Amino acid sequence: MGVTVKDAMRIGGLAHCRVVAGEKGLHRTIDYTTVMEVPDVIRWLKGHDLLLTSLYPIKDDPVAIGCLVQQLHDVGSSALAVKTRRYVEQIPQIILDEGNRLNFPIIEIKDEVSYLDIMTPLMELSLNKSDVDKEQMEKFFQWITELAMGGKGIPALVEAVQQMAENMITLGSEIPSLESISWNRKVSPLTWAQKNELKIAKRSIRMERLLNQRSTPCIVTPLLLNDELYGDVTCWQTKREFVEQDFLVLDRTVPLMALEFLKVITRADVEQSYRDDFLSEVLLGNVKDPVEVMDKGRMFNWDLDKDYQVFAISCTDPSKPLGKPDHEALRAQERKRKLLLKVYDIFRFDAHQAIVTIRKELIVVLYPWDRIPGTDKTDARKPGVMELAASARRQLSQEFSELQFSVGIGRFYPGLTGLHEGYKEAVKAIQLGKPLSGETRCVHYEELGIFRILGQMKDWREMEKLYEETIGKLVEYDWGHNASLVVTLKEYFANNCSLADTAEKLFVHVNTMKYRLQKIEQLTDCSVHDAEQRLLLQMGLKIDLLLQSGL
Repeated sequence: MGVTVKDAMRIGGLAHCRVVAGEKGLHRTIDYTTVMEVPDVIRWLKGHDLLLTSLYPIKDDPVAIGCLVQQLHDVGSSALAVKTRRYVEQIPQIILDEGNRLNFPIIEIKDEVSYLDIMTPLMELSLNKSDVDKEQMEKFFQWITELAMGGKGIPALVEAVQQMAENMITLGSEIPSLESISWNRKVSPLTWAQKNELKIAKRSIRMERLLNQRSTPCIVTPLLLNDELYGDVTCWQTKREFVEQDFLVLDRTVPLMALEFLKVITRADVEQSYRDDFLSEVLLGNVKDPVEVMDKGRMFNWDLDKDYQVFAISCTDPSKPLGKPDHEALRAQERKRKLLLKVYDIFRFDAHQAIVTIRKELIVVLYPWDRIPGTDKTDARKPGVMELAASARRQLSQEFSELQFSVGIGRFYPGLTGLHEGYKEAVKAIQLGKPLSGETRCVHYEELGIFRILGQMKDWREMEKLYEETIGKLVEYDWGHNASLVVTLKEYFANNCSLADTAEKLFVHVNTMKYRLQKIEQLTDCSVHDAEQRLLLQMGLKIDLLLQSGL
């Protein structure tokens, strides 16, 4: 209906009634009129209701009478009209007191006024008003469509919706190149839980958010593209209470907003592709003219004169088997965009951003060395580097809980050529770090130990031969006899060749350990008590890990 309680008091039967409490709430709007015939009617109210009652369903329940006004207020009702001289002589004082406390209008219906005297005129008003509203809405949608088709842009669309809604409208964006529009108001960003709620609902929903540091009722409409949340349109209750029409205005406007977002995203994808191609050549060391490269970098607002720390980030989806093609190409592309946006956000500082690119399914980040706390050019393993990597991995895991992330960190090398060296090492840290740690984590190239040398070897024939002469024989024996000699050998070396400690770790008897070691020596012709032969076994285990990593 969209009529205020104050105006409704001049219509039909209500014109013969009087407000006896809560006069300060007469600005509330009435959309529905409902009669209370059963005690639990409140659960069926829609909000903005005028509730008519004789109190008969609860007349003998003092607790229900005492809670009635608070319950109506909590569900967003507009007023309570009580018919007296039928089942109650007068309106209970607790109802009057609660109405004054909550500024919730309490109306006394005289005995000679029927419910129909009140409901029928309000219904007629609603029907007449709906025709006017429908015509007004169609004119608005025609206007805003013309704005969108005429290329007026998002600010014009936002301003048009604000005029129609008669409340403040703000636009939130997940896209850095598209600044959020908040009309110079301080708006709290959506929380992770609120974003998730919007993605599930896929429609406008009511929320409470901070506006200028005050909790304010609002309607939030998600801007979704291929089921990914790219922004929101929020209508704030700053001038009048919400009505059902506000939801329709937002829901009809958002597709036009989404088209504008799609334009920005498409342009950003093309620009990202150019950046990726250019930076790939730099990371691969294909730099013939450093001056030309630095000049071209400035076209992307990159300062390649600076020194950078290189991070490589990999992500895997455990729900998809390795080698299985992703048939949801569009969704995968959307997720890649979201990943890039999140990485940009994590590594942003001051008014600038780190350089972010995609290279062979890895997200590569070049972070200015002088921005890392506690670092200098003499020590590449300062805690600040690892803390930054750990923080990035943690935030990505929280945002994309379905994915698993690893971060590889190269040693620091200054200058343009240093990017190539740092990138190679960061990739190696990713490739070798997973089989080494057995889990996803942050791995610095220096932590690879002997693998830094093994990973650089070009001729794999001798390494494979060494593997076949040692660990390969144990793997074959374990497979054919359902044994665990490889695991035993790994634990034996991990426990500094202590029989007792290894037996305890493997939950076996010491004599069993002795038998297994004898079997290992018999199969490999390498004694675990001879330093040189023990080294061959250890190298065989390292090569085994390299083979598992696919290098």
